[in-house]
Amino acid sequence: IICAYVGYKATDDFSLYANEVLQVNEVESARVGTYSLWMRPLAAIGAGLLADRFGAGKMTALSFALLIAGSAVLASSILTGSMFFSYIFTIVCVSLGIFALRGLYYAIMEEGQVPLAYTGSAVGLVSIVGYTPDIFMGPLMGHLLDSAPGATGHRNVFLVVATFSVVGLMASLLFVRISHSKSDEMCEEISI
Repeated sequence: IICAYVGYKATDDFSLYANEVLQVNEVESARVGTYSLWMRPLAAIGAGLLADRFGAGKMTALSFALLIAGSAVLASSILTGSMFFSYIFTIVCVSLGIFALRGLYYAIMEEGQVPLAYTGSAVGLVSIVGYTPDIFMGPLMGHLLDSAPGATGHRNVFLVVATFSVVGLMASLLFVRISHSKSDEMCEEISI
């Protein structure tokens, strides 16, 4: 959740990135933020449906992969002012990854075999730790943008997002591996 929530907090930079890096006017820049928000219900519902079919851990890993790819594009120098539609496509992809992850935050509890009696405690503990980007991400983004004004600062913000997303991808792949091995062990015990 920490890694996914870092991505969510970075959505605050989408409009400013468009304005300062791509030199898009304020109205068009604000529209970018709106496009991102429209992805919220589509991504969360879609990820939930796909998680029911393929597993929450696998969908979490796929969502992190999408977030890594999009953040890497935003952290690079690939996008220029003449590539506004490419920027919008990238924002849509990043937003799909971010909001899919938000829809899957607690879906992995069952897959992780957290007993129902302890789910409330587990969610409380996970929330305390998982939402810490609320504390550090705003000041970190401010520092990155102030210390390197313009395109460099924005690219540094998305480099941080990409880095956290790589950690999230590794954690989700490890989760899938561990949860499937435990599931296989339980199946073997039941068949004996």
